[in-house]
Amino acid sequence: MALELTIPGGATQLSGNRVQASIATTLKQGSFYRILCKTTSVDNSFPEGIDPIEPTDLTSVFDLRNRVSMPVDYDFSWPLTGNVFIKRAQLAKKVMVDIGESFIDGSGNKIINWAGLTENNTLLILKGKLSKHEQAKYNELGKTFYQEYIEAGRFLTMLPVNQRISPAQPVKLWFITKEVAPQIVNLKVDFMKLDGTSGSILIPGTIDPDAIYEICTDCGSLGLAATEINYYSVAIDKDGIAVSETRTFTIDHFPYEINNYMFCSNRVGAIDSFWFHGHVKTYFPTESESSQRNAQITDTQKKATIEVDWKDGVRKWEINSGYRSVEEQQALKSLLESTDIWMIDGNDIIPVMLEDGDNQLGYTLEDTQYIELTFKEAH
Repeated sequence: MALELTIPGGATQLSGNRVQASIATTLKQGSFYRILCKTTSVDNSFPEGIDPIEPTDLTSVFDLRNRVSMPVDYDFSWPLTGNVFIKRAQLAKKVMVDIGESFIDGSGNKIINWAGLTENNTLLILKGKLSKHEQAKYNELGKTFYQEYIEAGRFLTMLPVNQRISPAQPVKLWFITKEVAPQIVNLKVDFMKLDGTSGSILIPGTIDPDAIYEICTDCGSLGLAATEINYYSVAIDKDGIAVSETRTFTIDHFPYEINNYMFCSNRVGAIDSFWFHGHVKTYFPTESESSQRNAQITDTQKKATIEVDWKDGVRKWEINSGYRSVEEQQALKSLLESTDIWMIDGNDIIPVMLEDGDNQLGYTLEDTQYIELTFKEAH
């Protein structure tokens, strides 16, 4: 048996896009020859799967997307604990891939051979999906999500590289290393204070392969006094060399009366953070079922003939984002298309749903814009 496995999309892929394995053989043996591909979940997130495909020109291409689709138990730190590097292994599912062949030999026996390569052939699957347009651009450029994000050291976020944040905003970045061994790294933080003085700090941490890391980059977690900071930038550093992109956060010190913070899952397998500082309308819509009984001659005025059998209510909010730059407004797409959204209420986390509808993200006559969104409690 001489089989060769190629995974075109790279070692880390999104479950919502095509996940393929290409397996080539140098020799077709016996009759009814098939190439085999076996997928096994390391943490039993989904059942083992084996697919047989007759090779075309000695090659079989397997679509593994249905094999690796899975629910994700999202988690993030709140309230903030002061930790900077937090491993979230459950957000990235490790899949072992083995290759083999089956055929009928000259004696009529069915032969199955496995290469036993699972220890060296693994995939890391994130719950996400590039849009059709994004995927089309990657196809034209001959690029993949793995190359553009993991190999390039980009954080898993859909937000701008330069962000305006609230002093109290819980800011997070998410990162997966391209290395195959644990990495001892630093989060390098360069900051500029309001008084014009600057500084730099290094926060040590360890990043394991085959896992996604939540990196808390709010001022409190970084040990900075937000009231003193004008802006700061962060990047992951190893032995004095940056292994990630650099992200910059500028603190808006205007004393807004209202501050609302939202988290949402994004298209690239992680969680983004948003800050709204516009007005809020709070509602408590209710729904019920009732039945009517016949009036009795002995009824008193306290006895109703229409009785409520069941009644419930959930909270609802109409939130104004507050004025935002064009770039900030466009970044709201990550929130609008998210399937998992959480609202922060003090120390409480409230799962919410964003009502569908037209959402104006741009108006060329204005340099700063806002949007009004309606959220409903998802309990």
